Amino acid sequence: MLKGLSISHISLPIKIFEPRSSIQRICDLWTFAPKYLRQAAETDDHLERLKLVVAFTISSIYMCCSQHKPFNPLLGETLQGQFDDGTKFYCEHTSHHPPVSNFLIEDRDGLYKMYGYYEVTGKMGGNHFVSGLRGPNNIVFKDGQHIRFGFPSYKLGGTVMGERTVETYGSCTFEDLTNKTKAMLVANTFKKTGWISRASTGCKDEVQGVIYKSNDITGSKESIKKLYEKDCEFIHDIKDIKDIKK
Repeated sequence: MLKGLSISHISLPIKIFEPRSSIQRICDLWTFAPKYLRQAAETDDHLERLKLVVAFTISSIYMCCSQHKPFNPLLGETLQGQFDDGTKFYCEHTSHHPPVSNFLIEDRDGLYKMYGYYEVTGKMGGNHFVSGLRGPNNIVFKDGQHIRFGFPSYKLGGTVMGERTVETYGSCTFEDLTNKTKAMLVANTFKKTGWISRASTGCKDEVQGVIYKSNDITGSKESIKKLYEKDCEFIHDIKDIKDIKK
């Protein structure tokens, strides 16, 4: 750890693992795809679609809140399956260092497809550990509407001492590339202020968000790196958003 290696490069005690690999674990993220993404595909209202994609993402926060770590898959390991409604998913572990898995989800009637990749990241702090899945998710609906978004991170507290906690950390960016509309979610609005007279605002399980017309939406590599990849820049307050047009 002193050499600056990420948590994915070192051996960890077996007792903290769950009996699944990460390409099985990431499927938890999509549990509500048959509900929210199907509903999004069946509406012609593009704004309503964006809202339903946001709801789908919030649902994953609940499904993935766990203190146990999945095992790293073997390079080239694959997984395929389907949900009860016939929605199919395919995963492949395509890189070991860094750990990256690619995926594809297809609606049973071809109303939408979702694809992308996840890089597992992790950083240790003094008494906490922050982990997340970096990489853009892309949803393309049958009529061509394309929405790109990312997931927040999770902060495991009490790794050395104190109460063991799990908190959602950071923000999610949603970009409707077809209609030049964005959404931003900020998770965990809890803040402490003051040294002598301590005060607190917000809540650890609160989510705030805004949907807005953006000045510009770009698909450049720099934009994707800034918003979705390993060193993405989280927004911690709605007031910090700079590109709101309306």
